[in-house]
Amino acid sequence: KPRGVEVFKRLVKISDVVIENFSPRVMTNFGLSYAALKEVNPQIIMISISAYGQDGPYHDHVSYGEGIEAMSGMSALTAYPDSAPLKPGVAYADAAAGQHAAFAIMAALRYRQQRGVGQYIDLSMREALTPLLGEAIMDYAMNHRPARPMGNRHPKMAPHGCYRSRGDDKWIAIAIQSDEDWQSLCKAMSNPQWTIDQRFAEVNGRLAHSYEINKCLNEWTARHDNIELATLLQSHGIKAGAVLDAAELVDDPHLNQRGFFKVVEHPEAGKHVMPGISWKMSRTPGRIERPAPRFGEHNRYVFGELLGMSDDEIDQLAREGVTAEAPLPYTDI
Repeated sequence: KPRGVEVFKRLVKISDVVIENFSPRVMTNFGLSYAALKEVNPQIIMISISAYGQDGPYHDHVSYGEGIEAMSGMSALTAYPDSAPLKPGVAYADAAAGQHAAFAIMAALRYRQQRGVGQYIDLSMREALTPLLGEAIMDYAMNHRPARPMGNRHPKMAPHGCYRSRGDDKWIAIAIQSDEDWQSLCKAMSNPQWTIDQRFAEVNGRLAHSYEINKCLNEWTARHDNIELATLLQSHGIKAGAVLDAAELVDDPHLNQRGFFKVVEHPEAGKHVMPGISWKMSRTPGRIERPAPRFGEHNRYVFGELLGMSDDEIDQLAREGVTAEAPLPYTDI
């Protein structure tokens, strides 16, 4: 609505940054392109986060994290050698783009502080995944060698992967980085006969015969509880960890000793245990300040306190359908 565009521009006038995550045509169709917003606030910093960027042959294509990962090549590399491409367990494109955006905004704010000018940032979610594929990209660029899916294997470590443990869908991750690690693993297993094979004594031999090693190792790990086994292997200096589900993570002693989980109370959803901050910083420690906002919760703060509108004006916006305190009904287009 024209009134909505007008109010949005009033917000831009008092703001530092505009972040939008539409396909490229949307903001322009609203009349809210960077050129239009720059007229309202010459120092505004605007960042557009889209699947494929603001130009190029794919720029008008709408996509989501999993589709973008497939287009980047990530889904091909996270597959098993004998399988079709597999999507990762989480939407890496969303997280990577968000981190790139936060850094780019801070850099733009620093530049504005020094030069007194705003700027426009075009962020492609597909390109934001590139650093996660650095080895594969550089190997092809320098050696013309296309990367192949390896599953849980590693190009320089063997054995390396997720191995079955006792119970339904229970696993343990093990990474052997050196010949010394291999000897420690053999000792932790009480040196079964198969480990004496000289083909496995050095890393190149283990890499060449990883299938045989993994088969034997799986038979051993399958007889053990994954958490107990991880503790045993770690006591021998081996990089190993139980693969935990969400319920097990909440009870993990290491995470709890570090105070990772926090209880957050939401006015509608109640109290829940939530993941906290993944790193500890001595001078600027992070914290969860508030629960997720309810729909329209801050309308009166934004329009009243920030823009100085009266209660009557704010109510009029709601009556005109410019703002809302509940989601619009879903329509199947």
